Amino acid sequence: MPDGCPFAELYAPEFHRDPQRVYQRIRDAYGPAAPVMIEPGVRGWLVIDYATIIAWCRDTETFSRDARRWSDWRDGLVSDDAGVLGMMEHRPNVLFADGDEHQRLRRAVTDSLGRIDSADIGAYTARAAEALIDGICQLGEADLVEEYARVLPLLVMNRVFGFDEDSGKRFITALSAMIDAVDSERANAELERVVSQVIARKRKEPGEDATSWLMEHRADLSDEEVLQHLVLIVGAGIEPTADLIGNAVRMILTDHDFRDGITEGRMDIEDALEHVLWHDPPMIGYPVMYPVSDVALPNGSVMPAGSPVLLGYAAANQSMAGAPSEEEAAGTANRAHLSFGVGPHRCPAQDLAMMIASTALKALLRRLPGMRLAADAADLEWRTSPFSRSLTRLPVSFPPQTPTQEEAPWKESSLPPDSGPGESAFPARATLSDLLSMLRRRR
Repeated sequence: MPDGCPFAELYAPEFHRDPQRVYQRIRDAYGPAAPVMIEPGVRGWLVIDYATIIAWCRDTETFSRDARRWSDWRDGLVSDDAGVLGMMEHRPNVLFADGDEHQRLRRAVTDSLGRIDSADIGAYTARAAEALIDGICQLGEADLVEEYARVLPLLVMNRVFGFDEDSGKRFITALSAMIDAVDSERANAELERVVSQVIARKRKEPGEDATSWLMEHRADLSDEEVLQHLVLIVGAGIEPTADLIGNAVRMILTDHDFRDGITEGRMDIEDALEHVLWHDPPMIGYPVMYPVSDVALPNGSVMPAGSPVLLGYAAANQSMAGAPSEEEAAGTANRAHLSFGVGPHRCPAQDLAMMIASTALKALLRRLPGMRLAADAADLEWRTSPFSRSLTRLPVSFPPQTPTQEEAPWKESSLPPDSGPGESAFPARATLSDLLSMLRRRR
């Protein structure tokens, strides 16, 4: 197969129904990396080998995160309305920075996240999870993606970053469209509009929140840098965490050995999540890096300079998931997966994500012990994002339960009179909007 001939279409439903089959074809034909089509007309490479990802992520001389090196984009070969631009075009934030600039921006992020009161956020997360379950427990059925997995991280990140309810709903709706590569330009504009309004409010009235801490950090971030870091961090805190929760619940409901390991006490929730991160992680082709010069591959192919290289964490993890480890021999989880990244760009908020996900699962399994999948596992539909893997819906049924809380642990808030919410380009999904405004709904 000639260099640059796409070997897989990452946007195709067939890929998302069985990505591991495609990964194996790539290994057999190409080895560690293969040319792919990210969306129609947008070429790239997918690296799927565990050791190769580690080596390339640590090789900051050969590979850059700066998307301005993307040769097809520079040469006008990528359409201005390409759906993947929202996730791939350069932004002045830590994800797209190298060297000293990366260190400056990362300090601002890690210092601001380090000021979070873990005990307060942990307690809030637990109360929010209980309240969300109260909102569905009497019904005997729910869509756990839309009514639980996507909502809990949203509520927590709203609190951490000082977003109000309206801003949070608009943010996650636009973010989902951008990750799915749906009308990326409008989605990105909506994200930036939401965050600009939050920044304007925090300039007037700073608070005890991560947005205010980013703005006052000694790294002296500009408003544009603050904006782009909020798009990155809030987005990364909501969407992949929601997908991790959804993927974990699906595995619990469809893999009896996995579920028995949890219910019989042979595996705690934290270790169960590590298992999911090995076998079904939320990020399957992101982030992206760019070789600064041509890279020769073991099979004789050449990866041209400026090619977008998607980091295939799911494929790399799966290739190593069966290997024994000292941790597994001792009865604990092997945490050497790549799902939170590796090297200088390793995720700085993984502890927060794992806390949210583990709290979500513990509350769900305790409150709804009779939960069952309300559809055939083979009929579950996957989103077709080239970057992530998650279900569109996860319908479940369970014996109706009695709510346990008198009220939700948050209050609905409105925007100050001088900064109205604006008209969202992406109307919020009805179930999400309804759930946030009326958790104790009755049907």
